[in-house]
Amino acid sequence: MKKWLMLIRRNQSQSWLPGISLVVLLLTLLVTLTKGTAPIPPIDVINVLLAKLGLTDSDILATPTGIILWEIRWPRVALAVLAGSTLAISGACYQTLFRNPLADPFILGVSSGAALGAAVAITFWQGAYLTLSAFVGSAVAVAVVYFLGRQDEGADSQQILLAGVAFGSMLSALLSCIMAVFSQQIHLIVFWLMGSLASPVQSLPAVAAVVCFGMAAILFFARDLDLVALGEETAHHLGVNLPLVRLVILGATTLITGAVVSVTGIIGFIGLVVPHMVRNVAGPEHVRLLPLSAVWGATLLLWADSLTRMFTSLVSIPVGVVTALFGGPFFLYILYTSRTGR
Repeated sequence: MKKWLMLIRRNQSQSWLPGISLVVLLLTLLVTLTKGTAPIPPIDVINVLLAKLGLTDSDILATPTGIILWEIRWPRVALAVLAGSTLAISGACYQTLFRNPLADPFILGVSSGAALGAAVAITFWQGAYLTLSAFVGSAVAVAVVYFLGRQDEGADSQQILLAGVAFGSMLSALLSCIMAVFSQQIHLIVFWLMGSLASPVQSLPAVAAVVCFGMAAILFFARDLDLVALGEETAHHLGVNLPLVRLVILGATTLITGAVVSVTGIIGFIGLVVPHMVRNVAGPEHVRLLPLSAVWGATLLLWADSLTRMFTSLVSIPVGVVTALFGGPFFLYILYTSRTGR
C-alpha cells in the first residue's frame, strides 16, 4: 500500500512538472533579459517582446531599450536556450545508448573534433569558416569513431565508447601540437575552448532549424530508447531495430551538438548534470525525459550565463568555466555513488 501511495504521489507531481518547468524557463528568460550593464525593468522587456510580436506599438523597438534588448540580449539568450537544450537532450540520449551514467555529448570525440576544426580555422584562415570547420571536425570525429566501433554483427556500444575516448585523446594531442607550434594564436584558441555565449552569429536561425530537425528525429525514437535502456538484448527481442536506432540517434545528436558547439565553443557538464536531475524527478520514460531535459538544460545554462553578467568583475569569465565549476563536483558525486553503489 505504501508503495502504491508513493507511485500515486509521484505521478501526481509529474503531471504538474511540464507546466512548472515551462513557467520556470519563461521566468528565467524574463529575468535574464533584464540583467546586464544597463538594467531594464521587466515591464519594458514584456513591452518590447509584445511589440516584436506585433501586439503593441512598435515605436519602442527603435528606442535604446528596444535596441539593447532585441539586438544584443535576445540573440545571446536565444543561443543559450538552443545550446542548453541541445546539450541536455544529447546527454540523455548518450547515457541511454551507452548505458553509462557518465556519458555526455562529448564522449564520442565531438568536442575534440570541433576544437581541432576551430583551431585550424583560427590558425590558418584567421577565424574565417570557424563555424563550418568546427562542425565538420565534430562530424568527422563521430564518423571515424562509429566506423572504429563497428563489429561484424554491427556496432557495439562499449566499443564505440572506447573508440570515442581514444580518438578524442588523439585529436586533443593534435590540438596541443597546433597550439604549441602556432603560439601567436593560442589566446584565441583557448578562449574558444572555454565556451562563450557572447558572440551569437547571424546564422542563428539556421542553427535553430538544424537543432529542431535533429530533436524531432530523436523524439521519434523515444519509445525505442525506453526499450534500449532495458538492455540491448532485451530491446532486440522486443523488436527494436538496434542498428537503425543507434545510427539515427548518433547521427541526430552529432548534428545538433556539432551545430551548437561550432557557435558557442565547448560548454561542458550540461549534458551530464541535467539528464540525471530530470530522470530522478520525472522518471526514465524518454517521452517525458527528453523534453524536460531540454527545458531544464536551457534554464540551467541561462542561470550560468546570468551569473557572469550580474557581477561586473565576472563579466569576462566564459560561461563554459561556470558550468565546469558547478558540473565538476557533480561529476565526482556520480563517480562516487557509482563506485559505492548508492
